[in-house]
Amino acid sequence: MGTSYETILVTAEFVAVVEAVNETGRSALIVPVAKDRVAVIPREDAFGVAELPPIAALVSRRLSCPVLTSVVFDSDVVQCCVFQDGGEVHRYVSDLAMAVEWFEDDDGQFKPRLDGKVLAPDQLPEGPLGDDAAAFAPFSVGAPNLDGIAAALRNADGDRFAEEQHVAIMTSLGLPPDALTVGFRHVRQGRFPSAVLVPDARRG
Repeated sequence: MGTSYETILVTAEFVAVVEAVNETGRSALIVPVAKDRVAVIPREDAFGVAELPPIAALVSRRLSCPVLTSVVFDSDVVQCCVFQDGGEVHRYVSDLAMAVEWFEDDDGQFKPRLDGKVLAPDQLPEGPLGDDAAAFAPFSVGAPNLDGIAAALRNADGDRFAEEQHVAIMTSLGLPPDALTVGFRHVRQGRFPSAVLVPDARRG
């Protein structure tokens, strides 16, 4: 069983992020990681998955700042999306081969599908999608090291588990990765002393 989790990085002041996430009505742990860089660790639902787009869309619109969502799935793939002004503007997938879905067609044959499009079995995609360092540059602390960001996005140092590559991506942005590379269910009390827990307004 591999590692899976979902996190959000917001480029805004900590208190403003807490207030914006509170407006979403969803529970999350809010952790300051650097100046105007805040990790949002959403609480998972009953299926063990945190839904990121509703939070990212509202926060990016409310605070007029870029927001980065990250999903690590089963140690196989990293998927990141950049949100701005309430909408998704960039998507990154560390390895397209891991994002392919196989389904049984009406003729009983198993066929590959990516983003709803059926693919030819001999034309399966591989390698990263959206490995544009410039799209990640706004999340960097200080002057972005575009070469370093690009190397992390392309896994230039060799084979890594997805969670290890995600740490490398966050590190390439000059960010301490601890709060950005962990799921809500794995956070133990006291791990992030400066964190604020936003309750789920949809319950109770």
